[in-house]
Amino acid sequence: MNNERDYYKATRRAVAAVNLPSPLKDRLDAIVRSVARSMNSGASLILLDSSGSKAVHSSSRALPQFYLHKGLLDVDKSLCEVLSGQTVTISDVANDSRIQHPELAAKAGIVSILGVPVMSGERAVGSIRVYARERCEFSAQDIAFVTTMANLAAIALNSDPSCQKTAVKQKNPLPPEASLLRRARSVDFAHPSEEDFARILDFYNIEWVYEPRSFPLRWDGDSVTEMFTPDFYLPGLDLYIELTTLRQSLVTHKNRKLRRLKELYPEVKITLLYKNDYDRLLAKYGCGPLAQTRAHGISRVLYSAVQIDDRVRALAGQISKDYANRRPLMVGVQRGFLCFMADLIRQITIPVDIDFMAISYYTGGSDSAVRITKDIDLSVVGRHVIMVEDIVDTGLTLTFLVDWLRERNPRSLKVCALLDKRKRRLVPFEADYVGFTIDDGFVVGYGLDFDEKSRFLPDICTIKNHN
Repeated sequence: MNNERDYYKATRRAVAAVNLPSPLKDRLDAIVRSVARSMNSGASLILLDSSGSKAVHSSSRALPQFYLHKGLLDVDKSLCEVLSGQTVTISDVANDSRIQHPELAAKAGIVSILGVPVMSGERAVGSIRVYARERCEFSAQDIAFVTTMANLAAIALNSDPSCQKTAVKQKNPLPPEASLLRRARSVDFAHPSEEDFARILDFYNIEWVYEPRSFPLRWDGDSVTEMFTPDFYLPGLDLYIELTTLRQSLVTHKNRKLRRLKELYPEVKITLLYKNDYDRLLAKYGCGPLAQTRAHGISRVLYSAVQIDDRVRALAGQISKDYANRRPLMVGVQRGFLCFMADLIRQITIPVDIDFMAISYYTGGSDSAVRITKDIDLSVVGRHVIMVEDIVDTGLTLTFLVDWLRERNPRSLKVCALLDKRKRRLVPFEADYVGFTIDDGFVVGYGLDFDEKSRFLPDICTIKNHN
């Protein structure tokens, strides 16, 4: 497709870019750009997700958006170079079963494809693909050039400081795929709220892909006349999320699209976050307009001290029955659990051990990931563990904590929560023991606070202006 001199110049440019002290995504973009220009074709760097079974377009050049938005790729259905770790060439896309989306490839004018795996040691973590718009029998020189660029991509991934820290900790040449995707992706968000939301997901180490798929909604003959592209996809949860920060009166059109999507694609799971939902999510972490303007006065008593006592006794009785002849370890999280856990263990009629842990919370500041700020002192290996929390709302924190504790090999692990805000759930999570299920809104008292105020109240109360 090109001569040796042009490939040599492109390789020199890519080597120079890899050695620059620039963000990883910029260096990978430079590699993909060099491939596309030198081969006069579309090019893309795809990387594995955390499951190892899906691949995501991380950086692309000269490819139409509808092709990039076709969804995540199945590594066992799409070329298979990542699965096999071997270079794959396809000279005629229209007549090859290894193409996962042949109709979209035809629409994009793609005739031939070359896929070269990006290797980390003996395993492939991704691929550089070349998409030619004319039939091409890729030469040995073409393959050698793209292989060199794939090797440079692997060097860039390995040399990224954040990747090195994780690799040393986990004794792997490259970090886990979810972390790799986070460091390598290049995203231009359409709205600041999307970037804020992505940072929250990153903080909890929840893998996400930005606008990976466009769903056709209406057609005029064979032509698609209307599409819907959700803002985020969370591969680990198989969940799409659409943000809308518009006024409620302006979201009718988006709601109509969402209903249409659910009718046509009933298997697709999707959640819509309205402006109020989004503002409350930020306020949970002390960010956004609600955190700055919310009044702190008490609006009403939601549950009295007597009601709380009755419910705690009932939970203690159930736990005592479920763990008869066992000695569970109860782990409290942060400070909101204090009153709840203290009353709970006084009512439990079986022996228990207790421990505590604390984590950092998202503030929009310098911390880029959640971390354990106070670890538990007792071993959980082979133990029956009950995590005690004040509130389950979005599910982000508890999903992180449960996964973290499970890695320590407890015999069993359950969650006991005082309050459950099901309407606020962002990721699927079900507590095993729940005190009260409540509507959305800010609550204080019985150990719960707002801006470190009102923990001392004996009742659980709502605060003014909580809607």
